[in-house]
Amino acid sequence: MKLKWSAVVFGALIDVALSIALSFVVLIGYASILAAKGMSEAEIQLNLSDPLSTATFALVLISVGVFADAVAGYLTAKFAGYLEYWHALFMIMTVMLLHAALKGESLIPLWYEVLAQMMGVVAAFYGASIYKKSRL
Repeated sequence: MKLKWSAVVFGALIDVALSIALSFVVLIGYASILAAKGMSEAEIQLNLSDPLSTATFALVLISVGVFADAVAGYLTAKFAGYLEYWHALFMIMTVMLLHAALKGESLIPLWYEVLAQMMGVVAAFYGASIYKKSRL
């Protein structure tokens, strides 16, 4: 069987769009919390530019990405209808390539990036497995 590339592209677009939307919500919420604590605008911008400024912020950002990857894996598998894991694999590889291509200079350490990417792959397969199990 051949891969349904429209499902791969659809899943990658969903993953990127959902990640961006949820990240904006998290950033706005975190900035509001920091502003309520009386931080200056410069301090808030500094904290927002470094996801490792607090462990909680780092975990929330990774969780947002993992959630988006799982949803995209599920929707990719559902849209494909067959070879669910292969479609999810190519979808998450597309997302990872986009991430690598668009990534500029960053303060984020390599171990954080690798951890987030590995968890994203697992989440995409988990999302695909949820759909596959629901069909059985």
